[in-house]
Amino acid sequence: MTIKTVLNILIAGLLISCSSDTKTVDLELESMQCLSCSMAIEDILVDLDGVEKVAIDLRNKSGKVTYKASVVNMEAIEKVIVAIGYNVNDKKADPEAYANLEICCKKPEDQ
Repeated sequence: MTIKTVLNILIAGLLISCSSDTKTVDLELESMQCLSCSMAIEDILVDLDGVEKVAIDLRNKSGKVTYKASVVNMEAIEKVIVAIGYNVNDKKADPEAYANLEICCKKPEDQ
């Protein structure tokens, strides 16, 4: 085996291991009400170590997050969203954080 062949095998192995570590998940964000909500959720996720890409869809009250599974997991992603006052998937918002949201960020029945 030549050095070039060995290097190609090593590079291919690294690329395969890196790509299998990346996951994309859907988020259900039913309590999100306005642009301020979507920006708050996006900002908190972008700052989370291991998160590579965030796409929040206000109209459909949903999101997609691409992250490195070796660095962060779905539970941690949901935990930071809940901590700032929003429901995500089947997790309920932290009541104190929700109470401190601006009026526009609260569900109409809670205003």
